[in-house]
Amino acid sequence: MNVALQSGCACGMYLKAISIGDAIPRTGFDAAVHSVFKSAINLISGDTLLTLVTSNEADLPQGIRVDTPKDFSFEIFNTGEPAICRDNILRLNSLTIQLHDAKRWKCDLPALHADLTNPAVSTSWQRVWQILNQRQTQLNAEIIAKNLFRSDETIKAGIPRKANEAIKNLFNATRQYNLTNTSPLRALIGLGTGLTPSGDDLLVGYLSGLWCSVSNKSERIHFVTNLGKTIVDLSPQTNDISRAYLYHASHGQVSSHLANLAEAICHGENSNHLAAAAESALQVGHTSGMDAVTGLLLGFTVWETSWCEYAHGRQDD
Repeated sequence: MNVALQSGCACGMYLKAISIGDAIPRTGFDAAVHSVFKSAINLISGDTLLTLVTSNEADLPQGIRVDTPKDFSFEIFNTGEPAICRDNILRLNSLTIQLHDAKRWKCDLPALHADLTNPAVSTSWQRVWQILNQRQTQLNAEIIAKNLFRSDETIKAGIPRKANEAIKNLFNATRQYNLTNTSPLRALIGLGTGLTPSGDDLLVGYLSGLWCSVSNKSERIHFVTNLGKTIVDLSPQTNDISRAYLYHASHGQVSSHLANLAEAICHGENSNHLAAAAESALQVGHTSGMDAVTGLLLGFTVWETSWCEYAHGRQDD
């Protein structure tokens, strides 16, 4: 690890970037601090949100993952402070980050070719589905994957019921390649509380699952592309941070946690590697990870003829 060199002079702290998301401008940028958290800081450059994260966080399409010391916190910075990136050097007040040797992060979800007719892939999917539902049930989460297709009135009012209705309608619209009715998207975008609302997280995961399932079929690619455009058009109804994740997911770009889980499922993993990938994805935020994984798994099933077995038929597992 390239440990930070903390000097006592005005030069401040020097760190190196581990990875740089493909959406980070290559020619430099001017920005200001948008929001600050312990393990992440968001910068706003024009209308684009960029994110710096500590070394133990996921790679992000719009992120710079920094080789930080164990006790490092971004909370030493304040909203509105300027940030300047020139010649692969990012300066933020007393912090200087060298970007020269960082790897570029970009996932390729369509290359995974999700195929749930493959027994190994189906088994991997089912294992993650079971882990997900157990976690959501134990934590008494508002959204529980196996309940999303229930048609009875046992679903709690509020967010669970709104998500239930919207997901069912979006699922059917996707199967029919029909985006005429945007009400399911309007219902989901911004649905819930928190840094990234549950409805947004579901859509990020759902887009990811669909991109994994396009299988070079033009009709599917056309639909997901238009779905992404529609979601981006509607995204002003949610917050800046969530909008950034929706924008990148619409282009098939997501965090390494979600991409790694998608890859493990599509490769038919059924080992400790699959469990570890699921755990990393599920642990994100309070419920964000669980909601995104819910969307991912549903996106995998939507164009399969046996979708009832995977989604509807397994609601009581």
